[in-house]
Formats: sequence, C-alpha cells, structure tokens
Amino acid sequence: MFNDFVQAFNAHIDNVLSQIADSNVKDAMRYALEAGGKRLRPYLVFAMTCQNQNDLNVMNLAYALEMVHTYSLVHDDLPAMDNDDYRRGQLTTHKRFDEATAILAGDALLTQAFQIITKLNLKSDDIVSAVNILSEASGANGMILGQVLDIQNDTNQANQISDLYKLYAFKTGCLFSAALRLGNLLNSKREDESQLDQIGKKLGIVFQIQDDYLERTSTFDVIGKSNQSDLNNHKNTVIEFLGLERSKLSINELYDELNRDIMLLNETYPKLLDIVHWMKDRIK
Repeated sequence: MFNDFVQAFNAHIDNVLSQIADSNVKDAMRYALEAGGKRLRPYLVFAMTCQNQNDLNVMNLAYALEMVHTYSLVHDDLPAMDNDDYRRGQLTTHKRFDEATAILAGDALLTQAFQIITKLNLKSDDIVSAVNILSEASGANGMILGQVLDIQNDTNQANQISDLYKLYAFKTGCLFSAALRLGNLLNSKREDESQLDQIGKKLGIVFQIQDDYLERTSTFDVIGKSNQSDLNNHKNTVIEFLGLERSKLSINELYDELNRDIMLLNETYPKLLDIVHWMKDRIK
C-alpha cells in the first residue's frame, strides 16, 4: 500500500546519514534506522498532509519522528530496560555493537531529530510548534512516561486493564499522536489538535494490544523478535486480562472506532483510512 513512500523515505534516510561524520556511532545509527520496520509513524505524517511524498518538509518531519522512535527502540532494548537480543529479526544495536555505542547512537538520533526540524522550510512559528509537538510527545510527560509505566509493569504493577491502556497510550500512542499533529502543520486548513491527539493515542493502544496478541500467536519468523519476551520479563499484557478471543474482539472494535473518528475530521484523509485498514488486516 505504501511501498512507494517507504522507498522514497529510505532513500532520504540514506541521504541525511551521509552528512554525518564517519564513526562507529554513525554505523550504529544506520544499523538501527535501516533495520526494517513498517515506517508507520513516517507514513502517518505523510497521510495527514495534502502534500506530495517528495515534499522535503514532509520527508524531514517524518525523518525527525522516525529518529526519535528509533532512539527509543535502541534504548528500550538495553539490558537496563527490556534486555532484548533481537529486534526486527536481527540483533539489537547493543548486541551488534556494544552498550556504550548503542547509548550514544540513541542520543545522537534524538538530538539530530531536532536539528533536522530547525532546518525546515516553514514559518518560524510552525518550526517552534514542530519542536514543541515532538519534544512533548517524546519527553517526561509523553513516551518516557510510558516507558516508566512499562518498567513498573515488569513487576506486575499493572493491576487492571486501564493501567495497560494508559501505558500504551503514552509509550506508543504519543508518537502516533505526534505524527498526525506534525503532518497537520503542513495543511492550510488544520484539524483540531485535541482530536488528532485522541486518534493517535487510541491508535497506540490498539497497536500494542495487537502486538500482545501477535506475540502470543505468532513465531519469531513472523514478528522478528522473541515471542517469550513479555513472559520472561513478567509483564502483564491485555491477554492476561481478556484472553486471546476477547483481545481480538477488542482490537477489531477499536479499529472500527478509529475509522469513525477519522471520518469525523473536517477533511478527508484516504491515506489515513488506508493505514488503519491495513493495520486491522494484520490480525486476521
């Protein structure tokens, strides 16, 4: 569905990385960024705009967001966090290189993301808004809060399903929300940010429930990581609360809600609806 965008986006990543001084940290950044992945967050930026996929502002906003997402994965896999050996079917960054290099690569990805934003060809107010959106979504009141809640969940402190939904909304939903809000900056007629935030948070929740479901029902070859990670880390997931069948039902209900939420926006966003349909189809 979005192969053309992914191809163009990956070429843009290569172009930007070529401007970084050669080092083992650059190699680790490239390794993490080019490890695959569905590029959902970059595509959500594009899907929310009325721009061409080759528009440099679209690509740079999408790239900045993907850098922040990738940094979070590199750090999330570290021994102090989830201590995972594989990500997307290959060794995690700290296993392929070493812990110090992985930490520095994550730091470099995070900081360069904001450097990219400062060079956007936008009004200064919109550049400030982009910095604010991404820093808020990835900071201590956003994705990092989600990571804190996830660490607490390692000791089974998620006592009810609402605790998990809150965790998912912050850890994953905040960057989905940021993708929609960043793309919205490139539109002449802008949507209400609170509506986009709600859609993004809900998308993060259902994405994570689906991830829980697939981890219990799929193999390493399908999901590209251990299907025992959550069990080994003693994490509660939605599966523990609802079971497999009710979890699947909840996933489909949330995707139907998202479809209605998007249809209620002021403008039509066919690419946004397409990505929701594509994500829903993964559960079949």
